[in-house]
Amino acid sequence: MCGICGFTSRVSDQKGYLDKMIDQLRSRGPDAKGIYFDNNINLGHTRLSIIDLNERSNQPFYDKQSGNILVFNGEIYNYKEIKKDLIEKTNCTFVTTSDTEVILKSYAHYGIDCFSKFDGMFAIGIWDSSLSKLILARDRFGEKPLYYNCFKENGKKQISFASNLNSLKHSPKFNNSINKKSLKSYLINNYVNSYETFYADVYNIKPGSILIFENNQITERKYFNINNYFKTKEKYKKFDLEEFDQIINDSIKSRLISDVDIGIFLSGGLDSSLIASVAKKLGTNIKSYTLSFEEESFDESDKASYVSNYLEIKNEKFVVNKNELNNLDEIVLSFGEPLSDTSIIPTYFLSKHVGKKVKVCLGGDGGDEMFFGYDTYTASKTYDIINNSNLNFILENFQFLKNLLPIRKTKVNLLYALRRFIEAFETKDNKFFVHEFWRKINDELSLSKILNNELNNEISKLNIETYDINILDTDIDSHRNLCDFKFFLERDILVKSDRCSMANSLELRSPFLSYNLFKYMSDLDPKQKFKTFEKKFLLKKIAKKYLPKKIINQKKRGFNAPVSNWMNNEFNQHLKDLFNSQKVKQIFNIREVEKILVENKNNNIDHGNKLFNIFCLAIWINNNKLDI
Repeated sequence: MCGICGFTSRVSDQKGYLDKMIDQLRSRGPDAKGIYFDNNINLGHTRLSIIDLNERSNQPFYDKQSGNILVFNGEIYNYKEIKKDLIEKTNCTFVTTSDTEVILKSYAHYGIDCFSKFDGMFAIGIWDSSLSKLILARDRFGEKPLYYNCFKENGKKQISFASNLNSLKHSPKFNNSINKKSLKSYLINNYVNSYETFYADVYNIKPGSILIFENNQITERKYFNINNYFKTKEKYKKFDLEEFDQIINDSIKSRLISDVDIGIFLSGGLDSSLIASVAKKLGTNIKSYTLSFEEESFDESDKASYVSNYLEIKNEKFVVNKNELNNLDEIVLSFGEPLSDTSIIPTYFLSKHVGKKVKVCLGGDGGDEMFFGYDTYTASKTYDIINNSNLNFILENFQFLKNLLPIRKTKVNLLYALRRFIEAFETKDNKFFVHEFWRKINDELSLSKILNNELNNEISKLNIETYDINILDTDIDSHRNLCDFKFFLERDILVKSDRCSMANSLELRSPFLSYNLFKYMSDLDPKQKFKTFEKKFLLKKIAKKYLPKKIINQKKRGFNAPVSNWMNNEFNQHLKDLFNSQKVKQIFNIREVEKILVENKNNNIDHGNKLFNIFCLAIWINNNKLDI
């Protein structure tokens, strides 16, 4: 795992720009750093050494035969198979045992078609010296980040890129203007729900895409279009338990390839427990790590201990120290732009502790999308049933019922879910959008209250990206599943996991995001994959071979944090102090936010998620030079 950066054109002080960009990538690659620059290209790299620890695999990596240069962040899990195939077809020679060299040799032989052959997580930059062409590519699901922006030098368009926004900010002629559409998207969703960023004219390279910069022009090509895998098929594959088991095993086995020790984030839930069990069966001497909270309803360490004892693997538990919460600024700013999923806190602190023990960990990201594991699937399906019956009249006209429900500020909270369910009928949204509704933090009405009037008047006119009802013609359950892959997984979950782990020099791998596993699942009839009241139906079938019923049948808990309580205590004064910032006042109606903060202390009101959304944005705004 590494950090990459670069830009085209020969600007004054090329090395100075590269050094500043690399400095913001140190945590992504503390083991080595390197730069390359000439009259056409400038490349930088920081390395976290995991495969072929020898310095011969340091980057930027130069291929003497082709003259091409590579910077690469990620892992290609099937690189050994590709390498063997290349040797047989081209009789080429390799000077390293790394996946880095395999990428360059693959490009030399296959051209840009090489990216479709990789099963892995990656952000890649290749300078094709013979064609004076820069190629930027990103993995299928967006596990690894890659940002870019354009600037002009001597009247010609140029491009810069980096693994994170903090690095890209130090590239030539970076524009610090804030993107108001992204600001609105964040306030509503907790994350930026598009390929834009908080900075104007700065973008994410889309997953499964290749960006080619040649002759001062950018062209984009896709080698993977996730939409195609959700279209209704004339004939579906029949589920086969043994084949499914083998694919799961192969996926986990490939994610265990490493020249350093590997651990696992063990929550005690179905996903991480199954990964740990298969890894143990494969003969890996794996260690597990668990985060614990003092707040009982948020603490899942007892389940993790049960699993580790059952599997006879070593487990280390780390308790969130309340003093560590004083460092929230460090977490928020490591993202480069705001993201306020409350699970950033436990993910960051678990990564911080584990990063001192190992360099690589396995996690369960993608499991809820791959196997329909979210409660929102059940909620959306139940909504459909009620909406198509006479019961919807009751819920639409008796909204006062939600105010009679008590609120409990705990993790597993049926009363909160019921209240939210009733609110869904108040919105009268199209049925396609109800699935997005469950995760919304604010709507237009609440924004009009918490925002500065001038800002609200401006952004209220802006249209932001939502779950698209015109994505494709398919059944509604598959449509919702696709939306979770394209929006929530890609722009929230994977961003959180990458930034939190890499801020602590830890590589986090996701066995459930294997392309072969995804392809197998996409070939199954949706009715085989999803049962309304039995989440992860297919995964549980295979789990019976590896885990006890106690783990398989437990209620889903998630990986959240007790932010509502923390907003009343540990975070309270910090947020109040931020109210004095002139930049924060340009964003928020401080009186309204103060009112919400006071209301949150009421036992029957929970503004935790909304306040955390405001808090993270206020921290980021206060600590960045921005043109608002």
